[in-house]
Amino acid sequence: MSFLKKLFYEFYSPLKSETQRLFYIDFLRFLAIILMIIYHTGYDLALLKVMKINMRSTFWYYLPRVIVPLFLFSSGLSINLNQSVNSISENFKKLRFRIFKIAFFALLISIVTYILFPKFWIFFGTLHCIASCSLIATLFLGRSLLPLVIGVAIQLNYFLSLIPFQDPMDQIKIKSMDYISLYPWLGVFLIGMGLSKISFEYLSKYPCPKSLKWISFISQKSLPIYLLHQVLIYSIVLLISKLI
Repeated sequence: MSFLKKLFYEFYSPLKSETQRLFYIDFLRFLAIILMIIYHTGYDLALLKVMKINMRSTFWYYLPRVIVPLFLFSSGLSINLNQSVNSISENFKKLRFRIFKIAFFALLISIVTYILFPKFWIFFGTLHCIASCSLIATLFLGRSLLPLVIGVAIQLNYFLSLIPFQDPMDQIKIKSMDYISLYPWLGVFLIGMGLSKISFEYLSKYPCPKSLKWISFISQKSLPIYLLHQVLIYSIVLLISKLI
């Protein structure tokens, strides 16, 4: 199947069979998607001055700092499942479609935002970070202890501020609408990789309830939703701003 056909399948594929889905990972992605939609709704309402919302305080400040770890942790969990220890080149072959797919859409976001918002274009956002983490994952695929140790070390350094750093989500100083630095979020991704096998051992026994299969479907479509939700939300909020 060609690269473009695989991309098309990403958007239009039906829900995979229950045996191919892990509900605990689907639920984490679903939670991240819902919180992301809430955050971007507030962001657009503030941006277009429909509502007065201070995005740099309280709930709105901390919300993206929950969303990003959820996406990266669930990505780390899923990327390391059922993988064996191989050479870096063999690991890259396993992950190349995933890496190219995410990098392709990350580049597309950069191009579109540069054209529409040249002063605040997205040069290293969430998808750029996930693509970079996925590339780095080729060094650790099939391993648990090493990525876990490195991931915990990165997070400890971040929280203890042993090395000075800039706020990794400070879009104002960086001048970007979505800036997600590799440090410290790579640590969250690697922790997900390190915990993938043990989480599978204890949590895979809990399948998705039939009444909640829609959660798995939404999770499976996380990339299309990520790409399209802001366009829809911004258009609706823009229309509301014009009406009032």
